[in-house]
Amino acid sequence: MPRSQPFVRPPTLTATVVDHIRAAIVQGQFAPGAPLHEVDLCNLLGVSRGTVREALRQLRDENLVEIVPHRGACVTTLSPRRAWEIYTLRAQLEPYAVRLAIEREAYREQDLEELDALVVRLGALGSAGDPIAVVSTDMEFHRVLCERSEHALLIDALRRLRFQTRLFILNTLLYHSDREQDDRTHRVILDMVRAGQPAPAEACVREHIINAGTYLVHLMETTDDGVARPTRVEMPHTPATTFEAVPSVRRAPHEPADGTERTP
Repeated sequence: MPRSQPFVRPPTLTATVVDHIRAAIVQGQFAPGAPLHEVDLCNLLGVSRGTVREALRQLRDENLVEIVPHRGACVTTLSPRRAWEIYTLRAQLEPYAVRLAIEREAYREQDLEELDALVVRLGALGSAGDPIAVVSTDMEFHRVLCERSEHALLIDALRRLRFQTRLFILNTLLYHSDREQDDRTHRVILDMVRAGQPAPAEACVREHIINAGTYLVHLMETTDDGVARPTRVEMPHTPATTFEAVPSVRRAPHEPADGTERTP
């Protein structure tokens, strides 16, 4: 067989539905604890109930969805225990990534300029009332910060954690658990990175993550039963009609009508 471009398998219908629902969750279209009714999702996306059911199972495996027998699915509500697991893991991975990048002198001037622009954007968004944009900007800052480590396994671990990290950062906004403005805390990190000292920068990133996580968990645990009850924050409203259907995705020849995939 002649050499050609690597074969890239097109996404299955189920995978595309997973992407749509996941995006709606992490962008705040479905709030934490919101029910995910299969029939409604079928109508919104234009797919079968079996496809939606399998997509929800996959999102459950990503800890973005909870499925309760006889009650159905809902968006995961972050528990104090899960919040602790997320921030303590990040506090090990991200500081090490920053240390590696500084030791390798991997941060380019364009990286620092990009990080600076993101800090400025965080400051501008602080009074704009758009928590989803704040979360996205915060996530991008940490992505740029860590990817210059060029440690493939470390970066992969952080990518696999990104959806739960996004849920965590969103909850810090819902609980108003950031005791300092986002742009100020991220400016301190950037200044440490610019200074080029691995150990102080590593400690600064770790302190930033642990402080945010510790205070969030404390607020979550102050409720009587430990169930998250965030202060209401107005989310940008996204009408259901903008949650696009996915009619353009074609099933593979071996893919049944319910969207699940079988080995041919």
